[in-house]
Amino acid sequence: MGKAITLAAVIFTCVNWSRPALAAPVDDATAAVTTWLDKFNAGDTNAFLAAHEDNALIVDEFGQYLWSGPGAAQRWLDEFMKESAADGITAPHMDYGKPLQANSDGAAAYIVLPTTYRFEAKGKKMAGKGSMTFVMHKAADGWKIASWTYSGAAPVAE
Repeated sequence: MGKAITLAAVIFTCVNWSRPALAAPVDDATAAVTTWLDKFNAGDTNAFLAAHEDNALIVDEFGQYLWSGPGAAQRWLDEFMKESAADGITAPHMDYGKPLQANSDGAAAYIVLPTTYRFEAKGKKMAGKGSMTFVMHKAADGWKIASWTYSGAAPVAE
């Protein structure tokens, strides 16, 4: 009996080691978030909008602080652009690190990233450390952002 269990364990181990590694759902969802952030950093607003569910919920530190319902991502983007222009903010860029937390059941995911929001305000380089929390839903065409929140310290001169 003991030899049969040992043989079964050896076979199981060999089979699993020889199988190619598959990305877990949370890895796919995290990659979707970081791809979206990379595209946002590159100025691709179409990718930003396409990454969201139509009824996304967004919480951020400016403007009305909360955007929800149909077209929430577009309304957030419009206000972000308007306030950036009014405040002389240029070159917005969100740096991010490895997830502080990432969980998924394959249909939904919860991801928290450490971030540093960098920008120039009237030519002065600024940065604010914080975090972004995402709730993702798996759709037919991939992961979509159902909700995100930015929380951070007030930016300071770099």
